[in-house]
Amino acid sequence: MKLYYSSMMVYIFGSITLVLYTLIIKPIAIMYHEQINQMTSPVFGNYGRYLFSLELFTLIIMIASLILYAISIYHNYSRRGKMSMKTLITPILLYVFAFVLLGVSGF
Repeated sequence: MKLYYSSMMVYIFGSITLVLYTLIIKPIAIMYHEQINQMTSPVFGNYGRYLFSLELFTLIIMIASLILYAISIYHNYSRRGKMSMKTLITPILLYVFAFVLLGVSGF
């Protein structure tokens, strides 16, 4: 179960950047009338590079969390452990939500 909790902690860490990218920063960037790659921010520098790095970081963290989740499920079943169906289904729904949100935002 430690791997399961670790995967959920990684997911929570990744969901911060997921929400930041897909619900806050990307929609604001789309509202501007100039190309994103030409925009410069005093805080982030090149805005296009910042968006790409945030998007890539979110994707890497989500995939790492998904791999940890799959390993935890395999490890649990190899030890003949028992997990409820709610414990198995809830993270899958969270991953589906995360990847759909990334897809809708334009990845």
